[in-house]
Amino acid sequence: MKNIIQQLFGSKAAKESNKATAWVLELDDLDDQAALKLSTQKLAQTIDEDVLDTQQKLDLLMEVEELNQPRLEKLSTQFVNVANIKADLESSMSEACFLYCRQSYICHLKIIELVIDPSKFKLEGDMPALVLARAINAAFNMSKWRMFLQQNPPTKVWLQLYMLYKIAHKQSLLNTPIELFPLSPNTTLSACIVQMCMLGQLQQANMQKYHIEITSRLLKAWLTRAHISSKFTPEQYLFYIDLERDLAAKRMRNFEPNEDCRYWELDDFEKQLNVAITVSDRGEMPESLICSKIDSVKKLNETLNILQAEWKRQEYVRQRRREIRAATSKTATVKAGIVDICDQVLHANQLSNGLRMSRSGRSLDELLRGHTVLKQTTSSFGVNSGSLDTWILTDESNHGFGARVNKYANILARLDKLIGLVIDDEVGKVVIGVIKSVKPTQGNQLKVGVEIISQKAIWVQLQQAQENSSFLDTVSEINANHRGSPMDIGLFPGVYLPIEEGLSDASSLILPKINYRPNAKYIIHIEGKHKRGVLGAPIESRDDWVKVAVAL
Repeated sequence: MKNIIQQLFGSKAAKESNKATAWVLELDDLDDQAALKLSTQKLAQTIDEDVLDTQQKLDLLMEVEELNQPRLEKLSTQFVNVANIKADLESSMSEACFLYCRQSYICHLKIIELVIDPSKFKLEGDMPALVLARAINAAFNMSKWRMFLQQNPPTKVWLQLYMLYKIAHKQSLLNTPIELFPLSPNTTLSACIVQMCMLGQLQQANMQKYHIEITSRLLKAWLTRAHISSKFTPEQYLFYIDLERDLAAKRMRNFEPNEDCRYWELDDFEKQLNVAITVSDRGEMPESLICSKIDSVKKLNETLNILQAEWKRQEYVRQRRREIRAATSKTATVKAGIVDICDQVLHANQLSNGLRMSRSGRSLDELLRGHTVLKQTTSSFGVNSGSLDTWILTDESNHGFGARVNKYANILARLDKLIGLVIDDEVGKVVIGVIKSVKPTQGNQLKVGVEIISQKAIWVQLQQAQENSSFLDTVSEINANHRGSPMDIGLFPGVYLPIEEGLSDASSLILPKINYRPNAKYIIHIEGKHKRGVLGAPIESRDDWVKVAVAL
């Protein structure tokens, strides 16, 4: 590392600017997150000080980025692949990475302002194109981390990107081959710009964090060349941007072209997409992605199908709801996670049946039942369960509803999350639904779309049965006479969903994923009756729950 500093600044300059550059030597001794935080802090100080001249600032920035690029990739992989990441860890990781990318981006913009005029400051070789490409890459990563958290990109980032495009176009740099980082595939500024625009085009798509990360790697691997045209030819091009508007790329549908619009197509990308879908359908990793550090063929296949639906040229169908929703304004209490929803359904069933409650709001039966049910639910499911605060429903239909919610009070509001919703004036009924879309809006608000799967849910208890077990009359006898491990002998809650016109053609059970064993025999206790059944393959399996067909 010392040799690097001496090469960058020379031995004399290194001594004179030791305080401004010595911190780079510390990065090797820090963990990834701490290294990014230190880099963010020091870059912010160095860029505005006069200790280093412009060339030294540029050299320092480029070297720090090369040192931190593997760290950034590693943290991105960890962030998207850790299931049910704790809120404080999610916040610290995303903040460290986003702020580093933002500071790197700011530094590049300030340096570009100083070197934009070749007659005043001469950059050698491919450095002019590389400086612009690194700035665009920093903006790409900055926007990606915002998308991970379902947040919009920073204000004016698109206008700034288009400013960089104008600079590159004016200096004839758009198609100059560049190596963004050592050992990375050659690319061009046109490709870097289109990569970021296409990532931004997915802002409103319903994607998990790992879908976004895989998409970013696909764009880097496959979209290394691009032609950006100023000519409006709808039969040739598919996407466009307006250089004077702070917006990402859009499909060429029902818009008025003007002289500020730029256009491109993704035909070659789509061909690779289709081939990769065929290969990954067989459970294999496409050869073109071997070096892309994508470790799950299943997740890759999911992502490829999303991108095909969003970006294909032919037979594109804009996603629409099954029926129009009517505007409404209702307040509802929402629970997330299978265990909390089971409790919510139990409480609603008791209210609808007119059961007498104790002062704590629980019936005598429920209080007694609490002594026989294993207390495994809190430790096993706490990370997935909990209250999602009070939601304001803004629109509804027989099949779904939309709501605006506070982002920070609803950290469990994510795709495929099972929720139970009780409208304030219908306390005896729980609407069971699955979150199908989460989109950021203004003021730290989220627009959440929910598909209803049941409005007549019934609380049940289940217990895995042994071959020699027989029907017994009471819950306590079943619990007392069964033998096995603590996890297997305990009763656990579930939700029975009967057939409902317009919502389901067959009855089913939703139960905790941790308690589900395929093709195992279960004793099911429902409304005072005890039934035996074999639970086959799940109809659906998400997050902390599974849904299984059953006839009771």
